[in-house]
Amino acid sequence: MYQISEVLNLIFDSIGLLITLRLFWTGLIPKFYFLILSFFCVWLSNIFTVAEGFIFPDFFNILEHSFFFISSLLFLISLKKEILESFR
Repeated sequence: MYQISEVLNLIFDSIGLLITLRLFWTGLIPKFYFLILSFFCVWLSNIFTVAEGFIFPDFFNILEHSFFFISSLLFLISLKKEILESFR
């Protein structure tokens, strides 16, 4: 069974991702590709969180946590690239 907080989290993350992508495409924020990919992975994990309430709970739970892990790796890579570029 899904929870309303998970659905609201998905809605708010969808709005935030759309705003971030719009700012990215217009050039108002820097081209941090790994950071955008990590936001996308968080959004996908929220989709999997809601989907596990309907069908295949074990499968979607594994996907949810896998994408959170991938997202954290992408955040780390983005941070490392930003730190290395700041020393140049």
